[in-house]
Parts: sequence; structure tokens; C-alpha cells
Amino acid sequence: MNRKAFAVLLSVTPLYLFGPSGSKAGEAPRISRIGVLLPESGPNESQTLKGLRDGLKELGYKEGENILLDVRDAKGDRNALKPAATELVSKKVDVIFTTGTRATQTAMAATKETPIIFRHPADPVALGFIKSLTRPGGNVTGVAAFSLEMNQKRLEILKEIVPNLRRVHIFYDPNNRFSQENFVATQKAAAKLRLEVVDHSVKTADELKSSLNVMQTREGDAIFHVPDDLVESQASLLFEGAKKQKLATMFHEELWATRGSLAAYGPNYYQMGRQAAQLAHKILKGAKPKDLPVERAVKFDLVINLRTASTIGLNVAPEILTKADRVIR
Repeated sequence: MNRKAFAVLLSVTPLYLFGPSGSKAGEAPRISRIGVLLPESGPNESQTLKGLRDGLKELGYKEGENILLDVRDAKGDRNALKPAATELVSKKVDVIFTTGTRATQTAMAATKETPIIFRHPADPVALGFIKSLTRPGGNVTGVAAFSLEMNQKRLEILKEIVPNLRRVHIFYDPNNRFSQENFVATQKAAAKLRLEVVDHSVKTADELKSSLNVMQTREGDAIFHVPDDLVESQASLLFEGAKKQKLATMFHEELWATRGSLAAYGPNYYQMGRQAAQLAHKILKGAKPKDLPVERAVKFDLVINLRTASTIGLNVAPEILTKADRVIR
């Protein structure tokens, strides 16, 4: 073999002799392990996990051959997160993938060494997950949607859907820091759009029910949701109350439009899962979370429920429907 031919062979060798896990052809590939810590197995988590799996597959990983996903689902039980995180660490997984605040905080408390990748709707710096977006530091990085920044966009969309919009009612738990921050951000955004905000702060489900029952409404009113666990647990009550009073409702995730909200605008969790797969791939190749910038969600979806629109007597303009990523008829 002449020198030129040998040089060409040497340059292409890595392309076909080495796979995602770095093993040579003919050798049993090293199996990488990703521990997945979920607070519950809801639609958003399912879409995120599907995106993660599809993203890994596109990168050349095959479950059971060169990668394994060890999924731990707390099924809504907050007390189940800690033992699940501890077990994943003890099993020496290569990466821990988390969704939401509590799962991420639990994983961070369980280990300072195992890399953690989060998927979160808010600002990870404000939540204390990382030091900065470009240089996270520590063992944590991830994909974030920065929900505070999206409040004005959601209000603008709601105003397009409901042209005579004048006032929005917001139910939230003031003891929830994240909800409180979203409420304040929405107040500022509403002022720019010349919309009035009615504060319905509630600390319990019973308070929410009472507040909803005595809510005074007028033409041009709507219910605008900011992310809040308490309110979301009673979302069906809000939807029913809104329908009775012929009020439009705007929520922050597709799930809520499928359950009765007039509209929803928020991050595409499937795409966020695929973005997380890219980060996992880099870490499995040797990159450190502290050096991997947090990625911003790149796709946001608008969903409009025409069944709800019909119930409250609202005609949604055709040009608005063409902007929607999904229309529920």
C-alpha cells in the first residue's frame, strides 16, 4: 500500500470503526446509561421522553445495544423522588435526565458528580440550578423555555383571538415563588398592552373554588393562566366556570387546550427532549455539563380549541386559525 492510500484509509477509519459509544467494530459496544427522573408520567413528560429517545436514535444510539434508559416515575408522589434519585446515583448511571423543578432539585441534592440534564419551562439561573446560561458550572445543564418571557406573547395572542379583550383574571398561589414571579411579569406585560389584571391569589383548592364562585365578570374579560401547581390541579373547575360565564381562557401548555381551555401557547416538549439528547450525546462523549451552555427551547406551539370557542359563543377569525399549530374541532 502506498503512502497516499494509507493516509486516506487512516482518515476515514473513525467514520466506520467507531460508534456513538466509542467501541471498535467487532467489539461489544459499551452500554451508556441514562437515568430518567420524572415527577409524574403526564403528557408533557411522555412527549419529552419520546423526543429524548428519538433524538438519541438519530444520533446512532440503539436502546438495549449501546444505550439504556432507566426511567423512574414518581407518579405525582413528591416523596418518591428522593429514593429514586438516590438509586440512580448508586447504579452509577452516566447521566441523569430530569423534568421540572422538584425532580431537578432532588437530583442535584443526590449528587454533585453525576451529570444532570434538565428540561424546564422557566429560567434555570433564577431557580438556582446553574450560575449562568453560557457557563453553567457544577454538574448541571439543560434545556429551558423561559416562561416569564412568554407571558407577553401569550397575552398578545389572546388579544388577537379575543379582539374586545379588556381585562384578564389570574388565579395563582402567592406562596409559590415561580407563580408569583409569573404573575408580576404578566402584570407588566398587560400594562404594555393596556389590559387590566384582576388578582385572584388563592392558597388552597377551597379558596380557588370560592374565588371562582364570586368572580365578577363583564364583557371583554378572560381568564389568563400562569404556571401554578395548585391551579392546574383544579383546572377543570376553571374551564367549567369559564364556559358558564362565556369567558375565554388562555393556558401555557398544549395539554390544557385538549382539556378545555380555549387556547394554549407554550414550548414543544418533544422538541425539548430532542435538544436534551444532543446534550446527553456531548456528555457521553466526554464534555462536562459546566462547559455546555443551556439551550433555549426552539419551538413553541399555539393550540386552539374550537369546541370551547363554540361553547362560549366566540368566532375565531380564520387568519388566527391559520397561525395555529393545532386546531381542536
